[in-house]
Amino acid sequence: MTDSVKKWFVTALIILALPLIHARLGAQASPLSCSNAIAGRYLLTLSEWSRPLGTNATYHAIPTDVLLDTIAVRGGWKISPDIKYPYPHRFPAPRWTFVRDTVQIMWSNGFQPTILRLVRNNANELRGEAVVRSDANEYGDNLPRAEVTARRIACAPR
Repeated sequence: MTDSVKKWFVTALIILALPLIHARLGAQASPLSCSNAIAGRYLLTLSEWSRPLGTNATYHAIPTDVLLDTIAVRGGWKISPDIKYPYPHRFPAPRWTFVRDTVQIMWSNGFQPTILRLVRNNANELRGEAVVRSDANEYGDNLPRAEVTARRIACAPR
């Protein structure tokens, strides 16, 4: 075999192998396969907040019927609907992540984040805590907290 034929042969093998290598690496790097077991529609119930939210309550009015979607957004996957903020905002879409055994959901208008951290209680239920934060730090070290239960329900037909 001549050198030019060898080079052509090696190049052809690399070109043919690239899609397989990419698919293999993508499967290892993507946490999506892990989170598909979590994705779905949930009803959220919250206990009372540990302290009054005052004038900021509207910024933390968590929807009760949510969809943890598998559509990628910056920083995780899409959750809908968004909190109905009193003013429009350009902060990235609300999102959720799944790391180790914890689902984290975040809604924010850029100044007033509401963060839920949940762990699987059983196949159809997540439990955890909601925490209110604020750039203005009006709560100090005593952040408002509430217990959260997320119960899986059937997805609505599209």
